[in-house]
Amino acid sequence: MIQDPALWSSLPVPALLLGPGDRIDDGNPAAEAFLDLSSRALIGAVLWDTIEVDGALLAAFARARRDRSSLFVND
Repeated sequence: MIQDPALWSSLPVPALLLGPGDRIDDGNPAAEAFLDLSSRALIGAVLWDTIEVDGALLAAFARARRDRSSLFVND
């Protein structure tokens, strides 16, 4: 759950909030622009059906999920 909607929407980088089953619970406007999808199309979609990643990122994602932490991708 987003605590501060104004802060969430003003983030300059794409951000997705994920729920159970790797479903997208929310995306900020930067994520909508980056993925070229509306929030209506993003919310409820399975992350892996929405973005393509290589195997190295999957291990990092699993650690972030296990540790309940953020995952930043710079490349």
